[in-house]
Amino acid sequence: MNNSATTRTITKIALEYNGNDKGTAEMISSNCLLSSNPEGQYLEMKTVADRNPKVKKWALTGYISQPDEIGRKLKDEEFKQIAMEALAKVGVTYKNQYRLDIHNSTKHKHIHFVVNRIDISGKCTVKSHDIGKRFGEAVREVCKEKGLLTDVEIGIQKKAEMLKSLTEAIRLEDNFDDLISQMKKKGFEIQLSSNVKDGISGMRIVMEKDKNFQTERIYKAGYKLSEISNQLKISEIKSVFEMKRVVRKAQKNADNLKEFRENIQQKGFSVKIQYTGELKANRKNEIQDIWINKIGSSEEKNGFFFRKNVGFSLSAIDSDLGSLVISLSQSSIKNDVSDYLKSETNESLIEIAGGLLGDFLKPTYVSQDENELCKKKRKLRR
Repeated sequence: MNNSATTRTITKIALEYNGNDKGTAEMISSNCLLSSNPEGQYLEMKTVADRNPKVKKWALTGYISQPDEIGRKLKDEEFKQIAMEALAKVGVTYKNQYRLDIHNSTKHKHIHFVVNRIDISGKCTVKSHDIGKRFGEAVREVCKEKGLLTDVEIGIQKKAEMLKSLTEAIRLEDNFDDLISQMKKKGFEIQLSSNVKDGISGMRIVMEKDKNFQTERIYKAGYKLSEISNQLKISEIKSVFEMKRVVRKAQKNADNLKEFRENIQQKGFSVKIQYTGELKANRKNEIQDIWINKIGSSEEKNGFFFRKNVGFSLSAIDSDLGSLVISLSQSSIKNDVSDYLKSETNESLIEIAGGLLGDFLKPTYVSQDENELCKKKRKLRR
């Protein structure tokens, strides 16, 4: 559940807002308040708050919002109970004045609360230090106790879905305009940011179903690319798109592997060939994959698609380019042993993907014969 909490000095407007919500607000709980209207309740709270003049920000205000994943399945009483238990965990007692209102006018039902940090005996029971963080942790604890998904767990699921959809879209397209259109078909909005130096420099992904224009000021929907994956960066996506465009152009003017390699090299890129099984000289060997890298590239770390010292696998960045591998393999009478990429397990793609992309990014780079040989060697070492 999305949530927020902060300490501040309030006026009667805060209570009026809580009790209005375009005329749809429903007060579900109040404590130590005699008045039924916001103005009277504010005066009562202020009178109690003045008993402890050391505390300037005497009110605790915030909200808890239900996500679509929980929807409107919770009854108002259950929703209220979550709020009350979370507030109790940060110091609210039966001696504190408070008002809780359920708001229904927006897409997501949510509870707003106004609490007097000063109890009726003049004691400040709610510490202000890290209150937003502590309240968030309290809401999660209560959700776990009740068997409900927390905002963190929901966020993990959404990020995994976003990453899977994004990488699938990257494999299908070769520019940002088409990427945006492809993601829209999948139910996501891509928001790009840019600067003069780098051009496109950032990305935010929002689920269309999560858009809530009424609460945009309270919290921003979606996640930055850096929050979704610490491996996939904008610079890498740019490189993937550039690579695909270069490869397709080189392919149009090449009838065989040699011509393709020459065309690519003229554009400033290197080519490494990965054969299926053991490479045998003076024989036609089946090509498993082709790896492209920019000559003189300063890239030193593995990315989501990028493999250090090797480059980009054509089969990994674009499933359609697999046909290029097949056609070039068939048109090559003798495979060139220069720039031969030894078969080995591609740790970067397997580990970085973390299972989110499924099998389509997990090719086996070790031939069956080599695998059996490795097993025998391990047994001999024991």
